[in-house]
Amino acid sequence: MKLLFSLTLLLLLFLMPKSIFAREKINSFDVSIIAHKNGTMTIEEGINYDFGEGSRHGIFRTIPLVSRVGDLYRVIEVEFLDVVRDGTGEKYEVNKQPKETEVKIGNPDKTITGVHNYIIRYSVKNAIGSNYEDHDEIYWNVTGNTWDIPIEKASVNLMTDFDVSTNKIVCYSRPGNFNAQFCTFPGEPPFNPVTTTEVLQPGDGLTIVAGFPVNTFPKSILQKTEPVFDPDFLTLLKIYSPFFLGLNFLLAPYLLFWYFRNKSKVRFGSPSVNFDIPKNVTPAEAGVIDTFKLEKNEVIASIFDLAIKKFIKIEEVKKVKTLMPDEIDYEIVKLKGFENADEFEKILGERLFKDGDRVSLKKISKDFYLTFNLLEDAVFYSLKVKNLYKKNPKNQMGGLLILGIISLVAGSVLLGPVLIFLSRKLNGRTSLGNKTDWEIDGLKIFLKAVNRYHKFQSKNLITVEKYIPYAIALGFQDEFMDALKIIIPEYKPTWYSGSHGFYYSYPVMYSSFGSSVTTSAPSSSSGFSGGSSGGGGGGGGGGSW
Repeated sequence: MKLLFSLTLLLLLFLMPKSIFAREKINSFDVSIIAHKNGTMTIEEGINYDFGEGSRHGIFRTIPLVSRVGDLYRVIEVEFLDVVRDGTGEKYEVNKQPKETEVKIGNPDKTITGVHNYIIRYSVKNAIGSNYEDHDEIYWNVTGNTWDIPIEKASVNLMTDFDVSTNKIVCYSRPGNFNAQFCTFPGEPPFNPVTTTEVLQPGDGLTIVAGFPVNTFPKSILQKTEPVFDPDFLTLLKIYSPFFLGLNFLLAPYLLFWYFRNKSKVRFGSPSVNFDIPKNVTPAEAGVIDTFKLEKNEVIASIFDLAIKKFIKIEEVKKVKTLMPDEIDYEIVKLKGFENADEFEKILGERLFKDGDRVSLKKISKDFYLTFNLLEDAVFYSLKVKNLYKKNPKNQMGGLLILGIISLVAGSVLLGPVLIFLSRKLNGRTSLGNKTDWEIDGLKIFLKAVNRYHKFQSKNLITVEKYIPYAIALGFQDEFMDALKIIIPEYKPTWYSGSHGFYYSYPVMYSSFGSSVTTSAPSSSSGFSGGSSGGGGGGGGGGSW
């Protein structure tokens, strides 16, 4: 048996493709950044690339041109200056897209193997954050996070070519806002070099945030809308505009016919009052199904839902002021773990209490938008798992809107408006999702007119509490609370404690939650407040070809 096993193992090893043993990796990724007084940067990347035993032509490197800065967008310009392999100039070509640029290095008629040193030099414009009141900063993703091979070690030296140097620096090497600082730097300015302390696995990347005195660099340019087209893309549209014009008279009428024939919820008829909560649908999911997107109210509703389910408790905290009116704040106290909560509320709970078992509402507002992004992904994933949606409605509706705009630019005056119309109507729901949405419409009738139905509901007072999160998620919290005062005048929930009664405190409490649940970063979002690997400018990644 041992002999048979050994022979089988040797046969498998012999039959395995060589690529399994020829794993690629980057031995070192060393970067030098020189910031100039005019606000441009010259960057030199030294990449020691190990192709293993595989035969490849070379490598490619992609760099994003668009990044978010809070509610605004930064668009940078990248110009490749020089590419060297093993000390000699190497053939390369640049492919610029609307949102990223790529340099493809190597000769398509030749292959190489083993270890090779690449040096890529390029200049960058409009990449320095100089729009803050108290500092300027360079927030730069040095290596990028989309390499699909490990980077054994990475480093960066940041310098200026004039008499100002950085006065503060932080670094990150893991994506997400986990402050995963598996990197180090000297304790004194200019803090060079910043180096990684662990291997960067695919998805990781070295990012730095370096601070400078305010007005060190000229003000950078930020814009309110994300760029969609560039001149080359518009030229392409003009070439294909006859094709788009033909679609006006064929596709546009068909799409309208198809939509009105298959219009959502028609077969269910007009909604009637529904006293029951849709089965297996959380408050957050109900709100998203109703509006196709995650909003503040769904998050606030989930906090109340966690409280009603006894995972947390909400406490009023009064801060006494000597010469000013007392200040009212609210704290959320963790009562038990979130293992048995649904995935959305589990993520919410764990993020709220990432620093302890008690959190003030005012303290969560600073970077809650990062949690909001995670929650948005979680709720859409859950809706797909439950077969309520086939696609993320945000992506589908956004995609149709972009296609509509492209069609209009190309001259399709019929197809463009039709696609834009459908972008507001087609939301990716399944048949079960449409039925659930119809049931939610019936629940909304009840929630906004509980006073008409409260005699029926008064027979089930013990179940009234469960409606509170759904009323908040669906936007009828005021109507429901007014009716609840009639149904249960002396309502004193065990999940809330404060110096005032619940009905008196609820409006202030709801407003406080609304102020703390930030859905997007402020327009002046700095890398020093909630930065992460993958944030800021630069980034991208690369690979071999």
